[in-house]
Amino acid sequence: MNFKNIVEKVKKKVNRQNMKLFFQKQGLYVLIFLCIVAAGITAIIAWPRDDENQISQETDKGAIVLQSPIITPTRLPSPTPLSSASPSPSPTASPSAKPANNGSGKVVLTKPVSGQTINKFSGGKLVFFPSLNMWMTHNGVDIKAGKGAAVVAGLSGTVSDVHSDESNGGVVVIAHSGSSSTVYAGLVNMTVKVGDKVNAGQKIGEIGDMPRELDLGYHLHFEYIVNGTFMDPEKYFK
Repeated sequence: MNFKNIVEKVKKKVNRQNMKLFFQKQGLYVLIFLCIVAAGITAIIAWPRDDENQISQETDKGAIVLQSPIITPTRLPSPTPLSSASPSPSPTASPSAKPANNGSGKVVLTKPVSGQTINKFSGGKLVFFPSLNMWMTHNGVDIKAGKGAAVVAGLSGTVSDVHSDESNGGVVVIAHSGSSSTVYAGLVNMTVKVGDKVNAGQKIGEIGDMPRELDLGYHLHFEYIVNGTFMDPEKYFK
């Protein structure tokens, strides 16, 4: 063995002895240092995870805040007429009803006032009444006439009712043979009373206001009823 090899072995032995001696004297401090280093490394590794958790939580919170509310659609009410009303009496229009007979085989009505028909018989269909703001059947005809114009009986008979009300103004009802009757509304200065016998063409009153049909101006509302059924008066005028 040469001198160089001997020297190397001696150095290695001395180094091992020095290291052993160092750890014997300084081992506690080295151990504490290593623990501190290990703890620091662990903290550094764990730190990104905390950030990720925090970001995740913030994202979740943001999702709740930004979530659109669930809007439940509501059905709009279907449109309906402003109002509907049936005529107060029970009669309804029907083409099958037979009018009263005056003995000649055909009933002929005297037109109760001179003028143009401005609102026709509706035949049971609902029509809009602007003055009342409602839908109703129009059970007669409206004949335009000047204020104070004479109104005459359309057919001979007996007066069965005379009255005034807020909707129709002055009203006269005349009963005729054959279970029929005529109705005159929108009158003033009525010249007959219940029980009076009247002839066709005889004056029974004058044109006044018709409150439920004010939009039409001065006119007569005229109805012809046979066996409880409203008829179209225009079909029986002379």
